[in-house]
Amino acid sequence: MLHVVRYDRQPEPRSAAIAADMAGWLTNEGYAIFSTVVVNAAGQSMTIDVYHRDGPDPYALYHPAFPPGGLRATLYLLPDAHAMDDLLQRAQQMVAILMASAAKRPA
Repeated sequence: MLHVVRYDRQPEPRSAAIAADMAGWLTNEGYAIFSTVVVNAAGQSMTIDVYHRDGPDPYALYHPAFPPGGLRATLYLLPDAHAMDDLLQRAQQMVAILMASAAKRPA
């Protein structure tokens, strides 16, 4: 199930609606793909999508689940470009570390 997180860590009252149809919700709210980043590590890859719109919470960042590392599919709602840049950098690092760690585990 999709996890929805606000940058300010406050509860997101729309979480159930967003989780039920993330793509539809993003479209209905005016978000469009702003950037797609592919993280490659240890022979694996994951795509992180960044969406943008005009209005409140102008950026949304989505990363899919990575079960070997315990990472849930998550959509972050972000207040500005600085928060988006910061979270994108941290997400890339976290995903790469999880991929490398999962690759080192015995099968």
